[in-house]
Amino acid sequence: MKVGIFVTAAFCRKAYLDAISGHVQIPLMAAKLLVDAGHDVALITTKERATDVLPSVSAGNIAVHVVDHASKLWPEKGPVRRKAPKQARQLLSLLRNESFDIVHFFGGSNTGWLLSFLKLLGTNSQAFFSPVKAPKIGSSDLRAKVMKVAFRHIDMIVATSEYVRHSWALLLGEGKCRSLRPGIMKDIRIPRDNALRNSVLFWRNADYQNGADLATEAFRQLAPRYPDVRFVFAVRPHDILENELLALQRHVSNIDVHIYPYKEGVTLPGLLENALFVVQPFRSLSLNPQMSILESLYAGVPVIATKVESNEELIKDAENGLLIPPDDGSALTCAIQRLLENRNLLAELTKRARVLTKEHWNWESFGKGLLSVYENNND
Repeated sequence: MKVGIFVTAAFCRKAYLDAISGHVQIPLMAAKLLVDAGHDVALITTKERATDVLPSVSAGNIAVHVVDHASKLWPEKGPVRRKAPKQARQLLSLLRNESFDIVHFFGGSNTGWLLSFLKLLGTNSQAFFSPVKAPKIGSSDLRAKVMKVAFRHIDMIVATSEYVRHSWALLLGEGKCRSLRPGIMKDIRIPRDNALRNSVLFWRNADYQNGADLATEAFRQLAPRYPDVRFVFAVRPHDILENELLALQRHVSNIDVHIYPYKEGVTLPGLLENALFVVQPFRSLSLNPQMSILESLYAGVPVIATKVESNEELIKDAENGLLIPPDDGSALTCAIQRLLENRNLLAELTKRARVLTKEHWNWESFGKGLLSVYENNND
């Protein structure tokens, strides 16, 4: 079976090689799993400015095809209109020339529109699409109807969470949608009984979507009450709240702020190893599942997160973490305080964090499921 896997921006900077975007991790691992199963796989991707390397998982027997990058630079989203037609022409030519049995596109709704357009123009490959979010149909019946007609050219929606699968099934029908739960690309193993853990960790972009403002206020309130606990932010550069966090660090002795790339001696594995638990009070998710939650749980660190999108599939409340209402700073503060005060509960969550998560989210079942979806759809 010859398979073409498409994802935008798989290339990254060398300095960021240990912080691969979640939207890239899943298609790269899907490609590797298919190669390991004996199939002919090609990675189709784009290359943003100043990026120079591919993650090592894409090396070896995976051919790489690069087409023009046509997406806006982060934090902006969506296609660049003057570049999108050229990228579409390159992709159409590539798909026709390579004669893939299957093409599998991973990304947002715009990527799904692109795949639908390519199928409409005429490619013989079976087409699979793995969306990172629910469809954007808003309140317009016309938009939903247009989307339903366009996406009928795609053979199967293969979502990576039940929440996303269900959302697409409401639009396209149950028979058109499946869900497969991935594992993680970088498995950080931490001793479960690490007695040196003494921090509460927020790690993500310090912005409104990720609830960084809620975490900031909760840490501001709680740090003076728990002087023996470190309240830690690990964030990306140029985030909205960066200056506020740095000012807070200067005024509160047990609040630490690390901006990526971190200074020498500071690593994400080290931060997770020192963490009693992670707080991620998302208002919405950039992808489903949110890989930072999955990676934290895999590392054996419980997570406090919000009941939004696919989070309830990852976190079982009071089993491997705590779930709180979204956009509720008081609930976040209370949940942090609950775990700091109830160390028996925290110990139970820590004990089950990795085991319970890995049981339901792993590459073995994802790979078997992916091959099953391909083969059964071909019958």
